[in-house]
Amino acid sequence: MPKRKDLNFCFRQEATAEGGKKHMLYIYDNVRKYGKFNWQTWQYEDAETSAKRFRDALDEIPDGEGIELHVNSMGGDVNEGVSIFNLLKQKQERGSKITAYVDGAAYSVAMDIVLAAKEVHMGLGTTMFLHNPWMVAQGNAEALRGYADQLDAMAAASRQLYLARAAGKVDEQTLQELMEKETMLDPQKCLEYGFCDVIDDFKAEEDDEDEDKDLVIRELRNQLFRQQEINRMMQFAGFAPAQSGGPPAGDEAAERAKRMRETMAAAMRAIAK
Repeated sequence: MPKRKDLNFCFRQEATAEGGKKHMLYIYDNVRKYGKFNWQTWQYEDAETSAKRFRDALDEIPDGEGIELHVNSMGGDVNEGVSIFNLLKQKQERGSKITAYVDGAAYSVAMDIVLAAKEVHMGLGTTMFLHNPWMVAQGNAEALRGYADQLDAMAAASRQLYLARAAGKVDEQTLQELMEKETMLDPQKCLEYGFCDVIDDFKAEEDDEDEDKDLVIRELRNQLFRQQEINRMMQFAGFAPAQSGGPPAGDEAAERAKRMRETMAAAMRAIAK
């Protein structure tokens, strides 16, 4: 795909450790059908975040290969967003696993797009936002009543999309209330409602080699402590090297033998710990 000057939408490929390819799609703008006006053709160009551009990008990715979708968008055109949602679903049906990452915001129809993924990740500080659809319209009373009916139908369709992703974690009545209140959802709430699967906290991974070294050091210290205890008890029992004189006799020898047995029993208990 030719390089574009702006990066509202980006398609990238990277090699994976397994020798395959990782395809990365970025939506970093409002979702819309029309882009800039071309004064030479007197027509609007397709927006970088249009369903048509998205279809072209997905067509370049072989079926069955994995896709990362990164989103930071305030939403946009409902029809375009729902089309992208279904394009992603169709790609997954052809064997490609899609993993979505909310890099900042996934609001309105951008949230719909994210929910098409098999697995949804949200980073710290990210949010989703859902609400009933709205439009700018003009016309007579009959036309405006017709627009209101259209909005109700779009809201009902959106609820079905959310309910399918939630898989029973939220009921339709609760979902309708959330949409009517125009609700912002943090990662924990999204996890609770089934709108995301993983909250990435980006904790530093522990070094397994350093951890193994720490275990060895602790075990050596424990062994040294046990040996010191044994030596101390042996010395207390009178088995330290004689400074002068010969071996004890009589009652003193019997007492030392008793102390030796008690000390050896204590030492064996210490070693067994």
